[in-house]
Amino acid sequence: MANVTDTFYEGEAFHGWGSQLMVGDGASPESFEAIADITSITPGAISTAVIEKTHLRVANAHRTKLAGLRDSGPFTITGNWRPSHESQSRAGGGSGSFASGGLLKFSIDRRPRNFKIVLSDGSPGTEWPFRGIVTSFQPGEIGPDDKVNFTAEITPVSDYSGSLP
Repeated sequence: MANVTDTFYEGEAFHGWGSQLMVGDGASPESFEAIADITSITPGAISTAVIEKTHLRVANAHRTKLAGLRDSGPFTITGNWRPSHESQSRAGGGSGSFASGGLLKFSIDRRPRNFKIVLSDGSPGTEWPFRGIVTSFQPGEIGPDDKVNFTAEITPVSDYSGSLP
C-alpha cells in the first residue's frame, strides 16, 4: 500500500534495540565491526542553506529565496564508557577496525572512515552507510551515583543521501 490518502491503516514502527554502529577496517573487501556499549545514535540533520534573493521591488512585498548547498550534520552517539575496550580506547588492541585504536584514537587522528548504522527494522536490518570523521569524544561525569557515559560526534565528510532507502 503506497498511497494512503483517505485510507485507514495500522501504523508501522520499530525500536532501536538491536541496532549497531559499525566501523569499516578500510580493507578490500571491507569488513565492519561494532562499537561496544552504544546506548543511542542520533543522526544529524540533512539541511539545505537558504540564499536570500529579495530586492527592493520584489512582487507582493514578500521575500524570495533560492535553495543553496545541502549539508549533513554530525551523528551524535552516546554509550557506556569503557576506556580500555578496543572499540573506544586510544590503544585499540583488537584486530580489523580497531587494531590501532577506537573512538578516542579516531578523534585524535582525524582520518575519515567508513561507518554504517545497522538498524533493527528487519532481518537483515536496513543499513545506513556514511563516511565521516570523529569530531568530538567526551567522557561523561565521573561520580558516585551513576555509570560513566561518553558522547561522541561523527561528522559526515560527503553526501550519503544516495545510500538511504
